[in-house]
Amino acid sequence: MGTLFDLTGKTALITGSSRGIGKAIAHRMAEHGANVVVSSRKADACEAAVAEINAAVGREAAVSIPANIADKGSLQALVDATLAKFGQIDSLVCNAASNPYFGPQSGISDEAFTKILQNNIVSNHWLIAMVAPAMRARKDGSVTIVSSIGGLRGSPILGAYCISKA
Repeated sequence: MGTLFDLTGKTALITGSSRGIGKAIAHRMAEHGANVVVSSRKADACEAAVAEINAAVGREAAVSIPANIADKGSLQALVDATLAKFGQIDSLVCNAASNPYFGPQSGISDEAFTKILQNNIVSNHWLIAMVAPAMRARKDGSVTIVSSIGGLRGSPILGAYCISKA
């Protein structure tokens, strides 16, 4: 792959990166030189993704730091462990999200709606609040929040998820 940009020496923290879109983001960032933190709730899935990424790029580019996005303390531990390992966070990618309910908005329970808002909105707010001050201080860094077409177009079975992505 040709070099589109150089992330050598940069550190990327990517939530929901043990599979799917998050893992693909971690792969690409590592290919472009970044150190990447693979994070999701499941440690074994994180370790498998880390092994795959490191084998693909031929260096120890990825590390596993599991965390639960629904828990502020777990997110602070994720940020603290990333800083302890790499010294700073240059790129935060808020990719993790959840959707525990499929059906019309009129049928969602308060508990399911609250979980969607917690995981898809509040957790991003917490992480940004944890990493943005250092980025502002050094006038460098990026925050990416992964969205969905659902944020632009409603759905009869994914209403709450679409609201959270808008």
